[in-house]
Amino acid sequence: MRSGQETIGKVLKATRAAYTVAVNGRRIQCTVRGKLAKKDPSGASVKVGDDVVVSLVNEREGVIEEILPRKSQLSRVIGSRAYREHIVAVNIDQVLVILSTKEPPFKSGLLDRYLVIAEKNHLSARVCINKIDLASPEAFAPYRDYYTRIGYPVHFTSALTGEGVKALERALKEKVTALVGHSGVGKSSLIKAIEPELDIRVGSISQKTHKGQHTTTSVELFPLSNGGYVIDTPGIRELGLWGIYRKDLQEYFVDIRRYAEQCQFADCTHIHEPGCAVIAAAEAGEIFPERYRNYVNIYHSLKSASYE
Repeated sequence: MRSGQETIGKVLKATRAAYTVAVNGRRIQCTVRGKLAKKDPSGASVKVGDDVVVSLVNEREGVIEEILPRKSQLSRVIGSRAYREHIVAVNIDQVLVILSTKEPPFKSGLLDRYLVIAEKNHLSARVCINKIDLASPEAFAPYRDYYTRIGYPVHFTSALTGEGVKALERALKEKVTALVGHSGVGKSSLIKAIEPELDIRVGSISQKTHKGQHTTTSVELFPLSNGGYVIDTPGIRELGLWGIYRKDLQEYFVDIRRYAEQCQFADCTHIHEPGCAVIAAAEAGEIFPERYRNYVNIYHSLKSASYE
């Protein structure tokens, strides 16, 4: 391709001043054209997953001229910062929430927070319970059965033994999938098991804290040989919800939403009100009790309005 020629590329990795972009099967390093940089001097307007117009400088370098319209995005709040939106990645087809049976321990509260984010961003979601070789699958069968029933397919996998990896690979075919979860649950290990040739660091668990140690420090998109892409995201310990307030939360719990319209009061919070169909369903086991408790915990963690 000639110098100065414009072409379409996909952003694989974004750092403060440089971007790795896939162009016609090659990886090139790009900067951002001045007019885009002026709009956002930090360069943060360009995200992993963006489709961009690139002006080629040479075989290995280019300049991002334009960001093409996005079809979706994955956003959250960074807990240590002021309350504002942080876009993790864009142009995503589905979210894969990865948890481990242990090391680090399984946390359904984090799972439900990610599912809320997926619903808020109109993204389909799957659940992967990894390190199934470290526990009895029967212990996690209730989670598999319930979450599958409400519309979230569940995969049992082991990056170590290979169990469930082929089925997971099929679920990623020809889709752009964001992998999310705590540090140490095995996101990078699963990518490596699916695509052994990829150059990805695989971390270990701290023997002192039994928590994952960060090996993925920035968001990066990896192409798969089956036509899909996976977005490896850094593991996090706290997950803030962007643009979601208490009154809206029931809309992002698909199972609670189904019962909410049967409540006695239109403004029912499903926490303490009499005649609440959601509480009755949770007590009857129609809503998974642990998921209902997660709803209550998330509700109390949210703001009532944007000005709070």
